[in-house]
Order: sequence, then C-alpha cells, then structure tokens
Amino acid sequence: MHFDLVVRGGNLIDPAAGVEGRRDIGIVGDRVAAVDTAIPAEHADRVIDATGRIVSPGLIDAHAHVFRGADYFGIDADSLAWRSGVTTWVDAGSAGAFRMPALQEHVADRSTARIRALINISYLGLSGLNYDEYCNPAACHIEVLTRVAEAYPDLVVGIKTRMGKEGVCYRGLRPLRKAIEAGQTTGLPVMCHISGTPPTVERILELLRPGDILTHAYTGAGERLVDDRGKVRPAAVRARDRGVRFDIGHGAGSFSFTSAEALAEQGFWPDTLSTDLHQLSVAGHNLVEDQAIIGPIRGDGSPELTLLTVMTKFLYLGWPLADVIRATTAAPAAMYGWTDVGTLRVGALADLAILEIAPGRRDLYDIEGNIRPFDRGFVCHATIVGGREMEPKPMPAPPPWIRLIDVEARRVQRATS
Repeated sequence: MHFDLVVRGGNLIDPAAGVEGRRDIGIVGDRVAAVDTAIPAEHADRVIDATGRIVSPGLIDAHAHVFRGADYFGIDADSLAWRSGVTTWVDAGSAGAFRMPALQEHVADRSTARIRALINISYLGLSGLNYDEYCNPAACHIEVLTRVAEAYPDLVVGIKTRMGKEGVCYRGLRPLRKAIEAGQTTGLPVMCHISGTPPTVERILELLRPGDILTHAYTGAGERLVDDRGKVRPAAVRARDRGVRFDIGHGAGSFSFTSAEALAEQGFWPDTLSTDLHQLSVAGHNLVEDQAIIGPIRGDGSPELTLLTVMTKFLYLGWPLADVIRATTAAPAAMYGWTDVGTLRVGALADLAILEIAPGRRDLYDIEGNIRPFDRGFVCHATIVGGREMEPKPMPAPPPWIRLIDVEARRVQRATS
C-alpha cells in the first residue's frame, strides 16, 4: 500500500484505541490508512520522523472562544492550533441562535482546524463581559434555538449557559433551567459555567443530567467544588456518580491551585481538559482585571496559555500521561459522540499531534498568581489536520478593547501601592 504521508517512530498514545507504544501511522488523503510497528519509508510520498516523541490523536479543546471579530472574547483558532496540537475546537457559547450562521460562514468554513460549537441558550450569544446575554429573559428562546440547531447539525454539538452572580440581571436559575429544557428538546448536552455565588454549586449540580457538563471545575470562586476545609462537596460526587461530566475551562479566572491540589489529592480528576481561551486569557497568568471593559494583557500579546499549558499543569498535579492525553482526545470525543476524531484507528480522520515533554524549568501560574515550579512541560512539534501539516500562522493583533501593558512596570506599581 502506498501512503501520502507516514509518521514514523513515535510513541503512539491513543486511549480510545487502547494503544500505547511505538507505531507508524500511514495516511491516505484525510484518513488514517494503517497503524503498524513498521511502515517502510519508500511506501510514502512524505515521511515525518517522530522518533523520541509522543504521537497522539489531534487534541480537542472542549471549551474555547473562537468567534474572532464578532464579540469581546474571540481569538483566532488557527494561529493557536498549529503551535499547540489542537485540531478540533469547541466554541463554548460565543454564538446564540441569531449569530450561528455567521460562526459557520466566517469561522468554521474558513478555518484549517475543525470548529464545532455549543449554542448559547440566549439567542444574543456571548457579546460582552457581564452576562449581558441573559439580561432579557426572553432571549432564552427554546424554539429558535431548536430550529438553528437542526439547521446546523454538523456545527452545533451542545448548549451553553453561564451561572454566577455577575450581571445576570435577575436572581435564579432561569438560564440553566431553559438550557436543560432545550437539551431535552434537542437531545443535546448542556455545558454550564460556574463562577461566583449565588446560586450555589449544589443547586446547579442537582439540575444537570447524565451527559451534561460542568465547566470551570477547578475554580477557586464561590461555586467551587471543595468546601472551606478543602473537601470535595458531596453534591459533586453525587453528580459524577449519575454521569455529569467535569471540564476544566482554565481561562483567566477559573483555575486555582488551592482547589486543584485539594481535588487531585482526593482523586477527583476532570473528565476533560480545556483552555477557555479568549482575548483576556490567551496572554497568561495574573494579568487581567476581571470585568474590565478595556482589558489589560501582557505587552506583546503572545500566547502563554494553550492546551499544552493546561496539560502540563495536570502532569504537575500527578495525573498520569495517558490520562492527560485521554482528557484531550478520547474523552471530549466521547462527550460529543464523535467516532472519527479523538482516535487514530484505521478509518479515522488523520488528525495528529506530535508532542514532546521537554525538560526545563517552568513556572506554572494559577489565576490568582500562585506559582508552582515544574521541571518539564509539553511542547508541540507538528499539528496535522486531515493529513496535512498546519503551517505557522502569527497571532493577529488584539482588538481595540484590549490594552497592551508593560508587565514589569505593572508589577512594580502593585508592589509599591
């Protein structure tokens, strides 16, 4: 058999297929055509040598915001995908029903990496910072959401809502209740954001159904999964037992080492790892004034937070490598019922990440500025989508509502204020 591309010599970690060890991957067109211990180089038009490196299915970022140019948050997916091994992004509620056609036409259709979406329960979508989308209760319109989800079945894979104290404009759980109702109507899973109380995380968890997703699971805010003694809340254990899934959604405000270390110590690991990448989180640690309309980020705007950063933090927390890969490949694919991504079985889409755990000190930050030094971290050597290696693409300049700052000057100012 002749192949368009062979990736040779890598340590394949494919949890969905139950494979870990040295394998060669043969690709024809956009599909995996062979997985073998040795594929001769002369049987391929092109060979990539992955000796000494990890080969995994293309990574899936299960929570990001990629509707660039249409809201406050959106980042450019391809300029981050090639450098991080991400071949599939799930946009988490940037678009509601009225803007889903634009997300399809202007982002999904033009991206090299695959784009899927959670439709916001509000037909307005995620336009601003402070939960603006829920200030009009009528915007949580189930019939219009259902019609749009049916019109875009290859794009819409779930429903997104946010629950927290900030700016919902009225008390209660209405957006979540409406999202659950929409989920029952459409058969789609619901992802619910948590942050500050009210409501309590117990009230949120008791509404979620098997297959629904709680994101920001390692937050240190009021709706955190650990109590004041650092113990996992019983409501979280009950929810997991009945099939609720837990996603990281790191972001600019939702990863706390205090929560993470307590949960890890008690064996409460997430189901999926994700970035919650957006304009305020992409530049990295402790540089965001939460809810600032003019958002400050690090001076050159280059990415410090990628999915590889989140994966490195979980290696630091003691999660085995195979579980880290599972949480970024097989687990998110299973969460959305995908069978042709998240694995490198023969016949699957030829989406691959060639990775390395490189030695060298890294200071790992949480969103509160706490530092954990670590002696290694993930790096990406190649991202392959549909059998083709992604070319490097520079990060676009941030939009006008993002303010570039000088890091050292700001730190000095804080220290002396």
